[in-house]
Amino acid sequence: MKLLFIFTSIIVLSACSSKDEQFCKCLKAGEELNDFSSKLFSGEITSEKAEKLKSLKEVKKKECVDYQLMSGKEMLEKKASCKE
Repeated sequence: MKLLFIFTSIIVLSACSSKDEQFCKCLKAGEELNDFSSKLFSGEITSEKAEKLKSLKEVKKKECVDYQLMSGKEMLEKKASCKE
């Protein structure tokens, strides 16, 4: 019985600390969009830059669709696992 409990605990703990690759992609897409957006403030906006901004928004929307209703606490935990 103790062995079963230990085995189950190990599985649960490893599942909780595992990296969510899709969330990490979402996080990266958001960072790329933010970086590009901040660069637009310091220069002229061309049609090429506008298209790139639109493309980055679409990528972020696609990558982050599963995380729209996630709590802030859970996001911070997942974000921390992406940096490990």
